[in-house]
Amino acid sequence: MERKESPNVIVKLRVVSIIDEAGEEKVVSSSESFEVTALDISAQGIGIRAEKHLPQKTIVELQIDGAVFDLNESMFIKAEVRSCGPEDSSKCRCGMRFLDINSKCQEAIGGFISKYNRRREPRLGLVY
Repeated sequence: MERKESPNVIVKLRVVSIIDEAGEEKVVSSSESFEVTALDISAQGIGIRAEKHLPQKTIVELQIDGAVFDLNESMFIKAEVRSCGPEDSSKCRCGMRFLDINSKCQEAIGGFISKYNRRREPRLGLVY
């Protein structure tokens, strides 16, 4: 498989709410958004690098530039922070699972993955 350099994916993130220990959603939505670096993306979620720590179970709205996905508009996708830990002294690496994604966005992400997938062999499943 030929290795293709994937283009930079521009992502803005806005915190919408946090799920507390009792499982209740606490709305903390604000108009403040900040740019993050996309590290990887799949049909189920996205990995990002952020300058802010995002607690697990935080619900965010992602605004992803649609141009690199061959879309004429931005994609707006709700996601849940599944993990977030320090990458170095000033940045965190976070994994997010998509919660609310429409079929148009799913197809666009699938096309992007097919075009730029660098994996030479499929990932093997783990047997427990």
